[in-house]
Amino acid sequence: MSSLPDPRLPEAPRPSRGPYQPWTQTLLIVLIAAASIYLVTNHWLHVLDALPYLGVVLVMSFCMFGHGGHGGHRGSTHQGHGEQEAPGGPARPGPGGADDHVH
Repeated sequence: MSSLPDPRLPEAPRPSRGPYQPWTQTLLIVLIAAASIYLVTNHWLHVLDALPYLGVVLVMSFCMFGHGGHGGHRGSTHQGHGEQEAPGGPARPGPGGADDHVH
């Protein structure tokens, strides 16, 4: 019996390691941790000065990318917002009179 694989059978999928080897990911984590410790210990006042700006960036990025969890604003129906149709039919328009929902 031969130890060569049978060419008629499909190849088994190989496990994916991602774009980096495990040692490079570990090295990257160690470098980021070392840089963070250095910044916190030697430049604490500068880190505190940057916190409000980091908060603004965090809120803006959440607004930009946070709607992906419930479908975003692709259509006029907002199933992710918890709106339910009334037993008598579709819900009435809001106080503005329009059926459009705008954030």
